[in-house]
Amino acid sequence: MENENTNPFETPVSKSEFSGFWIPSHNAKVMKAGLDANKAPFLPDQNGKVKAEPVYTLSQGYCLPASRLIPVQFEKMKKGYESNIVATRNQINEAGTELKDGEKGVLYNFKGKDENFHTAAVFFPEQTENPGVIMEMAKDKINQPTNLKGLSLTIESAEPVEYLGSYIAACKSGMNLSVSPEIAEDFKKNIMVNVNNDLKKAENRDKSIDSVGNILFNADRRGTEILKTFAFEQNQNQNSSMAPKKQEPEMEMIF
Repeated sequence: MENENTNPFETPVSKSEFSGFWIPSHNAKVMKAGLDANKAPFLPDQNGKVKAEPVYTLSQGYCLPASRLIPVQFEKMKKGYESNIVATRNQINEAGTELKDGEKGVLYNFKGKDENFHTAAVFFPEQTENPGVIMEMAKDKINQPTNLKGLSLTIESAEPVEYLGSYIAACKSGMNLSVSPEIAEDFKKNIMVNVNNDLKKAENRDKSIDSVGNILFNADRRGTEILKTFAFEQNQNQNSSMAPKKQEPEMEMIF
């Protein structure tokens, strides 16, 4: 990860306050607006289908972790971007293009080698002067290392980590995802408790309520667990279908 601060905003708070408080609060604000409008990447359509789409990093070609994926997906929905790749400012420059004037990226926090939190941003190809070069660089890097594409996964719990864990698993694997309207509505009510708590001033927050950041972190881990379970079951099914059938001994007739 690059130790660059690509913060495009004027802010009166310190760097540590910005990284540790402002970004999580901003993400909670974005999520609240989406939930209030019933427009969020992890919510179903009228048929109960959830469009679980990955967004890949240009550097490694893997799907973003949940804590970055969800904010980036909200930005993609808001701006109507078609691409599923994001890159840092440095990567864009290395590709031989540059950002359009006034473009702002999706900010995220990361811990650097110095053990301090830093802020960086990612951008979609559409935000550059030459999106094609970014897409060309990404073409051979995208990885979806599972054999689960096309399988079906149903969200069966409104508990935020379980719900989002299933969503992340589908994003990373290409599985088809669905959920009932009742579970989706209950999930919205549940996650809104965490979102609203994150939007309070730090001193007014209920410390017993998990932050959205922690929920996304745990959802990412849960998603990995779900993928491992599905992959194991898929391999078991393939092995059993390929194994030669055991020949049944002939029955001896006794009179």
